[in-house]
Amino acid sequence: MKQTSTQTSRKASQRRGEKVSTPAGQKVHELIKLGVDTHGGQYTFARMIDHQGMQPPQKLSPDAFVTFLQKQLTLAKHVVMVYEAGPYGFALYRQASELGIECLVCAPERLSRGRKRVNDKIDARELLSRLDRHLAGNDTALRLVRVPSIQQEISRRKARERNTYRKERQRWISRGRSLLHTLGISRPGRWWELSRHQELMKLIQSRYGQEVLEPVQAELDRNLEMIRLLEKKLAELTGQLCQSAQQRSKERIKGIGYLSSELLDREVGDWNRFANRRQVASYTGLCPGEESSGDTQMSLSIDKHGNPRLRAVLVELAWLLPRFQPDYRRLARWKWVFEKGGKAMRKKAAVALARQLAVDLWRIKTGRAKPQELGLKLAA
Repeated sequence: MKQTSTQTSRKASQRRGEKVSTPAGQKVHELIKLGVDTHGGQYTFARMIDHQGMQPPQKLSPDAFVTFLQKQLTLAKHVVMVYEAGPYGFALYRQASELGIECLVCAPERLSRGRKRVNDKIDARELLSRLDRHLAGNDTALRLVRVPSIQQEISRRKARERNTYRKERQRWISRGRSLLHTLGISRPGRWWELSRHQELMKLIQSRYGQEVLEPVQAELDRNLEMIRLLEKKLAELTGQLCQSAQQRSKERIKGIGYLSSELLDREVGDWNRFANRRQVASYTGLCPGEESSGDTQMSLSIDKHGNPRLRAVLVELAWLLPRFQPDYRRLARWKWVFEKGGKAMRKKAAVALARQLAVDLWRIKTGRAKPQELGLKLAA
């Protein structure tokens, strides 16, 4: 009776996650699983030991959580954790991997399963539940993402920095256009260019007088100052990216400039990461959506479950293919659409062509095919 009571007490301690006294150097458990919801100031995590039940979620600071991970390695032979990719990058993945912990990173999504309650504890428990199913062999339980190397992550930041400057420049242009709209100028055009700017100033002076012109011109000048600064930064980054592309490859496909080629390479990181063409198409987010049930079948717009920056570059290149690559084999199916189709049909054709172009670029980059075999011409 005394022995049974001791065993019961020991199991209860294990369920609560308390340390059980064992001989020195001997690990108690086979596997510890952790589901972690990460934030800047704290990590909320739930733990499951072997095949026991899920323990209540806890909260720790980032530094304290790393110390907690080190302790788990002394309690189990194998430790696995999962967290969602987010604004804090993959620093936690690298910290855990250096400790010897198997760390998985999944795509962010709503984890509340349709409930109207969402908090960190619910997310941590749901992540742990999905990790448990994933380790049991359910490949669809987690949508895992590939973790780039630190060099690849830093490399693609320059391309994204250029995109940030481009968007910020457009915001300042929109601010100036909004000001002109309030003055009744509905079509200011390229107001930031010198000739058009002078025309608009004369128009404002003739319509409202010098009293209104002075504050309006002062605000537009401040906007112009920011636009010129951003244009300078854009030109510097664009030149650096183009120079990098030229140094890595002397040949390029006609219609795909050095800048576009460099943006694609930096976003993908490693073209060999894809095992087949379906993985390539899925990463672009250009695959058609579907909502079917029973006899009802409905095609939707593209799913956009991929890299949005890569998708934008591919669609831009697809619009240029009819002009620069008329003999491209993938274009033969859509050529009549670009020549005679309506606006909506041309947009759908451009999206489909962009997806197929991504697959062919993967074949070229990995040595599976040559551009000439696909009907693509090289630039002179």
